[in-house]
Amino acid sequence: MTAKLQAPITVDLKIKITNDTQIGEVTIGMPMGRYITEQELRDRVAQFEKEEMPEGFRLMNKREWFDSVFGLCHDGEDDDGNPQYLSYAMPGGDEWDE
Repeated sequence: MTAKLQAPITVDLKIKITNDTQIGEVTIGMPMGRYITEQELRDRVAQFEKEEMPEGFRLMNKREWFDSVFGLCHDGEDDDGNPQYLSYAMPGGDEWDE
């Protein structure tokens, strides 16, 4: 059964992934013409993670995602001239359920 059309919309998910050395962003389309529930979004992310994730990659944790979106704050250099960075304050812990 096809769901009733609700609006002239399309919804795309942009999911950030990493293999600990590279980051990537995957775009996944959702059904067109309707509002998507939180559960449908969660189910689609879980399906991507289980069935479609590129080999060696995983979903970013909250700290990784936050830093990839907002960047790191440059905090000078160490004694060897290597740049040092600070992470911005982030609500909760590093995992999404915190």
